[in-house]
Amino acid sequence: MAWPHLRLLLILLCGVAHTSIYAQNATLAFSSPATIGSKLAVRWVGPGEQYDLVVINRPADDDQAKALNSASIISGRNPVEVVMPDVPGEYQLRYYSRSAKAVIGRAPVMVVDVETTLEAPASVQMGSPIDIAWTGPGNSYEQIQLHPAGAAADAKALATATVLGKSPLRMNLPELQGEFELRYVTRQAKRILATRPITLFGVAASLQAPEQAAIGETIEIRWEGPGNQYDLIALYPAGAAEGSKAAASASIVSKINPVPMRLPEQAGAYELRYQTARSSQILATRPIRIGAVAAALDAPAQATAGTLIEVRWEGPGNNYDRVGVYPPEADDQARALTSATILSRKNPLDLKLPERNGRYELRYLTAQSSEILARREILVQPAGRLAVVFEREGEIRGALGGAAVELILDASGSMLQRTADGSRRIEIARRVLADLVTDHLADGSQFALRVFGHKAANQCRTDLEIPLAALDRAAATSAIGQVNAMNLAKTPIADSLAKVPADLATASGPKTVVLITDGEETCDGDPAEVIKGLRAQGLDVQVSIVGFAIDDAELKATFSTWAELGGGSYFDAGSAEELAKSLRTVISGPFRVLDGRGQVVAKGVIGGAEIVLPAGTYSVETIAAKPRVIDSVIVQAGEVTRAAF
Repeated sequence: MAWPHLRLLLILLCGVAHTSIYAQNATLAFSSPATIGSKLAVRWVGPGEQYDLVVINRPADDDQAKALNSASIISGRNPVEVVMPDVPGEYQLRYYSRSAKAVIGRAPVMVVDVETTLEAPASVQMGSPIDIAWTGPGNSYEQIQLHPAGAAADAKALATATVLGKSPLRMNLPELQGEFELRYVTRQAKRILATRPITLFGVAASLQAPEQAAIGETIEIRWEGPGNQYDLIALYPAGAAEGSKAAASASIVSKINPVPMRLPEQAGAYELRYQTARSSQILATRPIRIGAVAAALDAPAQATAGTLIEVRWEGPGNNYDRVGVYPPEADDQARALTSATILSRKNPLDLKLPERNGRYELRYLTAQSSEILARREILVQPAGRLAVVFEREGEIRGALGGAAVELILDASGSMLQRTADGSRRIEIARRVLADLVTDHLADGSQFALRVFGHKAANQCRTDLEIPLAALDRAAATSAIGQVNAMNLAKTPIADSLAKVPADLATASGPKTVVLITDGEETCDGDPAEVIKGLRAQGLDVQVSIVGFAIDDAELKATFSTWAELGGGSYFDAGSAEELAKSLRTVISGPFRVLDGRGQVVAKGVIGGAEIVLPAGTYSVETIAAKPRVIDSVIVQAGEVTRAAF
């Protein structure tokens, strides 16, 4: 038991080195030979202290020489992985003790080469991607490189692909022509283990496009050339130096041919250029002249404040060109008071006038640069508003009499969404419609139900579920109960409205159509044009819209415009109660406004939106089998006049 004390005494008295007293031997075990650059698992027996090292060196290197590679022992990890050099030969693994600051174990290891090959096409189009099959060490971050044929071993590569253990590798070739060489290069010593020659060839390129086009026009450009991803067709002013900023451009993606390009809104001589994606080489050019287009606006010389007018236009007619209303003194950069946007060359446009009377200017503006191409003055006359209401709620039911009613129900995928109380929108719609036909439609009403979105996903299908006939409350309730929304179904609002004349063909007298929807048109239709067409046909129809659970203010404004075009009202319903009240209001109170000559000048819904009218005296009558009339309704400019039934 005295030995520990004796050893401590010897250290103190004789100054014997701490390392010589605590020196231990370590042993190392592993598989040999190892392949170049590989991670060799080395099992050790030794102190195993935190951050001891297993290192690899050349046999002739002394113990203080910098290790070629090393692995730390952390938390007793065993084995550790040591990366082998990527030059073959005899090496030595060593166990280095940090506390002893000495090598306390060593073992020889042989590192050997790995047969390496490359397989790739002998000849490839410049700038294209290629797949390179390889065999070899396959150590992470080794590279396959592309060099000019005969380039020095240490030359900078023109292109690289990094080995991450998978074959083949994809390499994006440079936009160069000539003779080149693929090389498999090790990570550490940059040894070239295999080579393969490859030829990169160019491709004839050309461009086909109109010789002349209008400002802002979208043209199609047909091309021949490499067609590599993100090659570019760019437009420059004629004679522009290489490297200049393009006036417009279109990328080649997935070899789409032809590619569309929207031209700038400045007339002049230009040049189309085919440019490669990475080096911007110009492979082909084609001249094009962009010319100005005559523009004009045709609209009423005067109209009533707050009403919709039709504006016919001449001009480029490019998508998102627009017609706006401005004070005549407004500068060219001013913001429009109201505006209408051109889409798909729609002509005429429906333009809402400002609420305030006065002289204004209509302007045609281009989409991109807001250049003003045409102007026209308009006198906006003073207007008043007419609010037609029910004096007693109990009189709502039955006011419509025997007029025909068609409900158009949106049952597309969005109607499967849940409201705040957890109910699906379509469930609420079914309950509300069932209550409507059971308790609120007048006896003797002619009734029809059209539904879209409930029978086919990814389609624009619309179906007449209840053909027009005298209301059968039980049958209608049953049919409504069987309607369910379908996920991914689309919203063909325009097509559903277009079928109204056929749906109501057997009805005589006035007709009321109510669209119940929670979303926008998704079948490329134009509901506004369809609604205008219904009235242009002379069909005595009134179209109202009930928006259910809609948050988009722009969509609400669009629905309001549609309803105004249809002589009806827009109702915004955020809950089951609001939906039910909106529908009862629509079907109970359609009315029309007649001027002093007995001409119908407006239509609306009792309890719905206010009607904008020029100052004057009017009569208001319900649209029903037995109409009620309010005579001598005086509308004054700038005021709201109330007429109550």
